[in-house]
Amino acid sequence: MLYKFQPYRRLKKNKDFRSVLSKSQKVSQAYLLAVYQTNDRPNARLGVAVSKRVAKLAVARNRIKRVIRESFRLSQNQLPTIDIVVIVRSEGGNADKKRLRETIDKLWKKLTVPLQLP
Repeated sequence: MLYKFQPYRRLKKNKDFRSVLSKSQKVSQAYLLAVYQTNDRPNARLGVAVSKRVAKLAVARNRIKRVIRESFRLSQNQLPTIDIVVIVRSEGGNADKKRLRETIDKLWKKLTVPLQLP
């Protein structure tokens, strides 16, 4: 099994983010919100949004994104073929690495159960 976070597993383009955010379903866990929709690709893709309201310093925002991406990298083979945008709520900026990791892992578990997709 490959556990790399390959470029084809990332949501990069603005139109991809808008597509997921406009016609999708939501799952939340503590201070994270996952917005998802099915895709026609053979794998799950991830996009992460952390605003300046969550953490003013770029270093802190990047740390949060790094933890989320690392968790996705290890869980990507268990996820269904969906596009996911993880939005971090304002309380997430105060969370330590361990708590953030536990929360995102719970979020992936919610997404691995059979989903009610449109």
